[in-house]
Amino acid sequence: MEQGNLPTQRVNISTQKMLGGIGYILMLLGWIPGIGILLSIVGFVLWLISMYQLSNILRKPSIFQKVLIAFILSIVGMVIALAFGLMAGISSFATMGDETGAILGLGLGVIVAIIVAYAIILVAFYFYKEAYDILAQATAHNLFKIAGLLLFIGAITTILFGLGLLLIIVGYIVLTVAFFTAPNEVEVQGT
Repeated sequence: MEQGNLPTQRVNISTQKMLGGIGYILMLLGWIPGIGILLSIVGFVLWLISMYQLSNILRKPSIFQKVLIAFILSIVGMVIALAFGLMAGISSFATMGDETGAILGLGLGVIVAIIVAYAIILVAFYFYKEAYDILAQATAHNLFKIAGLLLFIGAITTILFGLGLLLIIVGYIVLTVAFFTAPNEVEVQGT
């Protein structure tokens, strides 16, 4: 079948969509005390494998590139926030005699940590949204695009009393459904 000037072929993505769906279920179960962290890690690895393989099969390397950038930014954001928080804590102990300075230093450090982490996490979630937009277009399955938008809006509105966390959880649920309901075969352009 020809589409434009490039030939197309049908590819099977059933394994990759199953890995992604199971990965998101395990990440959602990450709230279970005790084994939740292990489930989240296993789910994340399954999802990452799924995204890498989908990127290759669909001939859209930008999907995995954007996911990787988002993941690295998320880690950097957490490390920077932790560093600012630790510096604020250390500076408050260093000024033990001056309680006002200690409280001010700690408060300022925490505020800076939150602002820096928030900004970096917003950029990370933007890259996740972009990756899901490309995946939605490549699979002709709009639930990926909707879920990516929910995640991004959730990240933006998290600063509003954490209301965005609910949107992020809903986005994860929609992504789980998107993986399981995506078509098993899709058309891919190329040689």
